Amino acid sequence: MGFADIIFLFYIILGILGLYLLWQWLLGYITHLDVAPEKRGLITLVVVILASLLWLSYAFKLNHWRQNTAANPVTTPHHSDSILAEDMLNQPVENLTEEQKLARFEQENFPDLYDNRTSLYRDIKGLDAFFVKIKQFAPSVPKQIPLLNRIYQSRQDTHKRYSQRYLEVSQQLRNFWVHYSTGNSEDALRKFQPVVARLIKTIQQTRGDDLDNQAKQEQYIIEAMRVAETMLKSNKLPTAQQGLTSYKLDNRQRIMEWLHKTGSNNVIETLTMLTNQRAHIFQQIQTVKNYMQRYPDLPLGRTLQLWQTALQHNLYAEYRLLYAVEMTATLQQLGIELPPKQSAHLEATIEVQIPIILKFVNDMVTQAEEAYAPTPPKVNGR
Repeated sequence: MGFADIIFLFYIILGILGLYLLWQWLLGYITHLDVAPEKRGLITLVVVILASLLWLSYAFKLNHWRQNTAANPVTTPHHSDSILAEDMLNQPVENLTEEQKLARFEQENFPDLYDNRTSLYRDIKGLDAFFVKIKQFAPSVPKQIPLLNRIYQSRQDTHKRYSQRYLEVSQQLRNFWVHYSTGNSEDALRKFQPVVARLIKTIQQTRGDDLDNQAKQEQYIIEAMRVAETMLKSNKLPTAQQGLTSYKLDNRQRIMEWLHKTGSNNVIETLTMLTNQRAHIFQQIQTVKNYMQRYPDLPLGRTLQLWQTALQHNLYAEYRLLYAVEMTATLQQLGIELPPKQSAHLEATIEVQIPIILKFVNDMVTQAEEAYAPTPPKVNGR
């Protein structure tokens, strides 16, 4: 039980006790007032209820503070024994911690080990920063979360290996340092020399092994881009089981802002055309519905269906373009390197498919506009 929990518990206990004492005091005090006996209990109850509401309001605030305190504990750095050279420049020895003294000794006597260990440390800190960034960014791009989850997990695996290797190297260093400082320093230094070479090799091997993870991450991106290309090339509406939903206004606006920054005029114009067309379709659908209510005897069901189909194709056309653009924008904004060949291929596919997509959607609208199919008039009652 933390400090915040103790404070909250005391507040609850004291609050209940205070309400009980208030009730008892009011029962005695109100008898001295010129109040009808039947109203005394009611007045006492009202006062206690008001006091209870005030107490509860502060209880909720205190509980919120307690939960925030528990959810955001003060944590110590994972790599507090990693001190970079710039942190120690021009510092007198007496001002340094034991870890800083070791780091300075390492830098002066084993510069290659120090450089490799520092590089590994910076890789770990870079991954830490990436995890914070992707967690903050992911909620704004919900349709890209499946891809981001795969990348996140891949880098988590890398982070785990790096951290484990860093810990092992640091333990070796600290073990040497203790014996160097307390025992025969020359003997410790002589024995540690071959260890240094092995530690450097293990660090380099660990960082080199990450090439496999980088290749895996690149493959994830390539697969996602191929899915986007397949969607761009197919005008077939998705099934309900696929669970695709239109982009929300704020998500769409964010993508449009990115397009304006990157100068993708063709995509911007296409999305604008689809938006204007969709407004027209909505208007026509509402008009047909109004006529259906006014003239229930007319066969307007097919006309309405054609307009609704045109709307679905319009929405899906926009979805495919936004999805493809958002994928590239998301990766770039997160600082994730794009596979050059596949990225260029996706951009080319977007440019090629835009006129094809627009033509198909326009054809759907034309079908709705030309829905009128007159039936032959009956002659002589037949």
